[in-house]
Amino acid sequence: MGKGKAVAGMVLGIVGIVCGLLSGYLSLIGLPIAIVGLVISISGGKQLKANGQPTGIATAGLVLGIIAVVFTAIAFFTCGICIICAAGASSALASLG
Repeated sequence: MGKGKAVAGMVLGIVGIVCGLLSGYLSLIGLPIAIVGLVISISGGKQLKANGQPTGIATAGLVLGIIAVVFTAIAFFTCGICIICAAGASSALASLG
């Protein structure tokens, strides 16, 4: 049971990283995916540890989830700043003409 969660967390971490690197609207999808991957990796790691099994996959999922959260958060906020700047420039141009 724990190994499946650990693998799922690792896969979600990879998907989150890809979404963060592609940025744009995918960062909106990538951030929740990365957070869910983190939670599942932690849960799977605890189950593996309780069963005395190796926790390497869960640790990899945890690291990938953290990286994915950072990438997607950066992409999310930079895209938000770009949208705000574009809206400001648009309103400034509209007031000139």
